[in-house]
Amino acid sequence: MAMDAGDDARERLEVVLDGLDAAVYAADVRDGEILFANRAFQALHEFEPVGRVLRGLVVPLPERGDYRVDPRGLGADDVPCELFDGELPQPRSGRWYHVREQAMRWVDGRIVRLGIATDITLRKQTAEIARRQEERISRTARLITMGEMASMLAHEINQPLAAIANYCNGCVTRMEAGAATAELLPVMQKAVAQAERAGKIIRRIREFVKKSEPRCIAVPVAAILDDALGFVDLDTKRRGIRLALDVAPDLPDVHADRILIEQVVLNLVRNGFDAMRDAEPDERVLTVRARASGERAVEIAIIDRGHGIGEEDRERLFQPFFTTKAEGMGMGLSICRSIVEYHDGRLTVESNPEGGTMFAFTLPVEEAVRD
Repeated sequence: MAMDAGDDARERLEVVLDGLDAAVYAADVRDGEILFANRAFQALHEFEPVGRVLRGLVVPLPERGDYRVDPRGLGADDVPCELFDGELPQPRSGRWYHVREQAMRWVDGRIVRLGIATDITLRKQTAEIARRQEERISRTARLITMGEMASMLAHEINQPLAAIANYCNGCVTRMEAGAATAELLPVMQKAVAQAERAGKIIRRIREFVKKSEPRCIAVPVAAILDDALGFVDLDTKRRGIRLALDVAPDLPDVHADRILIEQVVLNLVRNGFDAMRDAEPDERVLTVRARASGERAVEIAIIDRGHGIGEEDRERLFQPFFTTKAEGMGMGLSICRSIVEYHDGRLTVESNPEGGTMFAFTLPVEEAVRD
């Protein structure tokens, strides 16, 4: 007997669906009876699924509340329409599937849920491995950064402690000479200021070390630079370096983690100090500049008048463990670039036309992030 048009259409559809690697099924929208299951769907079960109720089988299904519309109330005029598109786990097997269901008219006229379930377990596992690897890299970078921070802490704390000792010794000397209290007051006030500075340094390091995740908020650029440069105030005097701060007026707040960006500024400033170690005294000028970079970003530049960086070294400068310093670890600039890129910015290096090097990085303004 000749095959009618409906049977021919169904056979052609089943041939196409049987050729897919994904599990495909069609189930009545009202009672969930499976009307069709392709070979990939059948391979997941040890029994013939057609005629059974869909729920409870191997392929995970959305809950009723996950559907965009309740498929049980759909009529002929409501289809075709998409019901669900998402990733679901199969609790028993632990495998993951990308499930997509659409309501449509079946070849026999009934309204069905046509579903396609693609096994994405391997992709999920690969993504999880990559996530864990990123976590390990992040932890390693953080430990290295903490090591550098500890070294910086020892260096920075030593300066205010030395100043406090000098001020106190001066007071003792004056007291032994019978100096009046009025003469001692300004000296003790300076000692108190240095003690407060030492405490501030410790609080900042602790805040950095204990942070589990960066916290980006609206921050004034001038405040970031003032705090960061406060760390090197005594260092500039000891090295004979003049610090020039050039901040454009009315800069918008940037969207940044304040502690992390201060660490970037501090690292680049220290590099600039080291680069000018052998410079002539009148050339030991470090410029810290902040200005708008278009309407959506602010650029911060640290410009030294040092020995400069060769083209070959410049290409490797941001690679982990590469350093031009005898005592360097080679992680500072790599970490700085990672921090800047986390903030959706760019860290670049170029020659200073007046001699030396300019490091510059961008940060998004707060309004641009909110848009």
